[in-house]
Amino acid sequence: MMKLLLMELDNVLYNSKLLKAIAREWAVTAMREAGLPIEHEIAMETLMEVIRDKGEDYPFHFDEMMVRLGLKRDFRVIAAGVIAYHDVKRAFLRPQPGIMELIMRARDMGLTIGVISRGEPVKEWEKILRLGIHHIAHKIWIGKDVSLRSILSDGFKPEEIIFIVWSPENFNEARELGIKHLVKVGDGKIEVLEGGILVKEGEPWRLKDVVESLLGRQ
Repeated sequence: MMKLLLMELDNVLYNSKLLKAIAREWAVTAMREAGLPIEHEIAMETLMEVIRDKGEDYPFHFDEMMVRLGLKRDFRVIAAGVIAYHDVKRAFLRPQPGIMELIMRARDMGLTIGVISRGEPVKEWEKILRLGIHHIAHKIWIGKDVSLRSILSDGFKPEEIIFIVWSPENFNEARELGIKHLVKVGDGKIEVLEGGILVKEGEPWRLKDVVESLLGRQ
């Protein structure tokens, strides 16, 4: 019998890839309007290079971008980018369509609702709080060192978990630990694995229906 519906935060509960892409475009646009003397495409390429080199959680992406462009750091321009980025984040940080309904269905069936996110704790908790997930999730595992082993050590068995996962890191660990029911969210499709075997594929917008079909086997 399944006891835990576990979900990743990024790209499962909300569309992280879309939000970041839009936020970065808006940030560079705002920086250019504030005086950044660089073409949009070049600025974007440099920003993405900084993100690849320094990581998503590096707090000075825009500062480093200006340095790599050979410019003196202009705090007015940097502030314009920060404001635009956070304005987009507030506007677009919303639950994926159907995900809240799915969570409530699982709760009504008696499952524990869990969320996992590897990352800088304050940033991850900001997402959780803005999404309002803290009101309806029973357990939330957040931190740079969090792992699926933490969840199993909390008393859940691999065969009792439905895990909706996006990141390769968590997906690979889930397979190693023998988590039986995996729903992998990818670009353009979802894959359902049971006992390590691919049993179904579908479009991402069918995520709610696919998971509900798993819940219906209880």
